[in-house]
Amino acid sequence: MSANTVSIDPRAARGAAQWLVRLHAGALNPDEQQAFQAWRASDPAHETAWKRAELVCSTLASVPPALRQTADAAPQSPQRRAVLYGLAGLIAVGPALWLASRSLPWQGWQAWQAWHPAIRTARGEIRHMTLPDGTQLVLNTDTAIDVRFDDAARRVILHAGELHVATVHDKAVPARPFLVRSSNGAVRALGTHFSVRQDGSVLAPRTQVSVSEGAVEIQPRESPSALRKVNAGQQGSFDDVAVAPLSPLALHAAGWLQGVLIAERMPLGELLEQVARYRYGVIRCDPALAAMPVDGIFQLNEPDNILLLLQRSLPIRLARRTRYWISVEAA
Repeated sequence: MSANTVSIDPRAARGAAQWLVRLHAGALNPDEQQAFQAWRASDPAHETAWKRAELVCSTLASVPPALRQTADAAPQSPQRRAVLYGLAGLIAVGPALWLASRSLPWQGWQAWQAWHPAIRTARGEIRHMTLPDGTQLVLNTDTAIDVRFDDAARRVILHAGELHVATVHDKAVPARPFLVRSSNGAVRALGTHFSVRQDGSVLAPRTQVSVSEGAVEIQPRESPSALRKVNAGQQGSFDDVAVAPLSPLALHAAGWLQGVLIAERMPLGELLEQVARYRYGVIRCDPALAAMPVDGIFQLNEPDNILLLLQRSLPIRLARRTRYWISVEAA
């Protein structure tokens, strides 16, 4: 029986979920590290559950955004209980089983909840593709989409991740609008090159939009009348009801289209957040180091090499807690 189908004791699964959340909150102190190792060694079921917890993180290609909030939530808060319940459920049933059945025991992980996208990129993969009308798409790391063309519209449904769109004039008569739909609403192309990213947290998802050429029109899902036009050189975000104030397009925001991360006085914490999108597991940054400025051009297809390069060039060190947890600490 493989590691991802073996039966997991529910109590051990709950314990593994609790340690998963605690580890995500940051480096363990010596007493906590000793307690963690003692828990794993005290019962073979605990070690089996922990290995399943690591496998769940690997299969999902990321730890859910809700963990960032849950790590600091009150022990008895509804949010923390919901996340722990969901994690324990995933650990108990195993990724192979829920992937095979195409269902999840926890409604919190929105990107994997009810959709079965036809097109998906793996963690670290960047894919170029051409749609039937000639529109060019670039899918960034860990992205899931569906493409639905009919007589009324050309639609791309963004379930997770980020994509860049270079539209072409539709040859159908009448011409059909081109829409990118996220959980928060729709982005309508007005003859343009633009990027859309599903962002935010599980409890508060947001959609990021940046426009390099032409313009787009944003329509929040629950406020159809709250339309907002975004022109070339602008970026913004929206939730279900409103569009946030726009800002100038971030410098080097489109570097990922060429497979690179360009940092120009970029805070280390922000850089590590970007690198984490391209590798399995979690990267934690000591808050005291987060504002350290970094310059450089980094190849996104080699995220571990980026970390090693940062360690050689900055006064930091990489502390590996488990295979999937790296803490960046002061050297």
